[in-house]
Amino acid sequence: MVLCALMYSAFAIQAQCDEYDLMLLCDSATQVDIATSSAGLDCAFDPDPAGCFTTEATILLPTMSAGCIDCFAQQANCVLDNCATICAFGSTAACDACIYDNCQLAFEDCAGIVDNDNDTHNNICDCDDNNPLQHPGAAGTNEGIDNNCNGLMEVSEIADLGCPTDLSGDGIVGAADLVVFLGLFGCDTNCGAPDLDGDGLVGVSDLVILLGSIGLFC
Repeated sequence: MVLCALMYSAFAIQAQCDEYDLMLLCDSATQVDIATSSAGLDCAFDPDPAGCFTTEATILLPTMSAGCIDCFAQQANCVLDNCATICAFGSTAACDACIYDNCQLAFEDCAGIVDNDNDTHNNICDCDDNNPLQHPGAAGTNEGIDNNCNGLMEVSEIADLGCPTDLSGDGIVGAADLVVFLGLFGCDTNCGAPDLDGDGLVGVSDLVILLGSIGLFC
């Protein structure tokens, strides 16, 4: 995400945006863009642009931490120093490119914005930045995790447990599976698949599980 119209100087303290700031940047990106752009423009000709920006941004973004606002304030100085003419008289694309080339990396260092799992989605909206299988727009992997980070467990994300009671492998739980099961009833050593409850013994509890899935298509 390029937060247009504000960036920063090279000597910022890292990781100034906390987890709540990152949630704000994810959930209210447009609101943050508008607020920071407004503060940046209003303070462009102020004798103390960074101080002015901090004051205005604090009012416009009351839930953002002081440290994170400071990153944006330094970011605003970077824009003024490097991109003021381009952003004032050039295209939006040219302005964004200038900000990205001159200030984005410094801002990300200050804010603590990273992509630890190298899945092209940083930790602003990535619900697990240490798992490349989880990020906005990710395809479901049937592993029981929220792959696309939308807070919902969808069909493609629900863990695929297979069909453990299809002991014969014919795609349906029926008489053939019951025959296989009864052949190992009472087993207490290396019983394999018929030990449906995993207690090391093929017994009544396993039979109850099997009978409960009779007729299931797998």
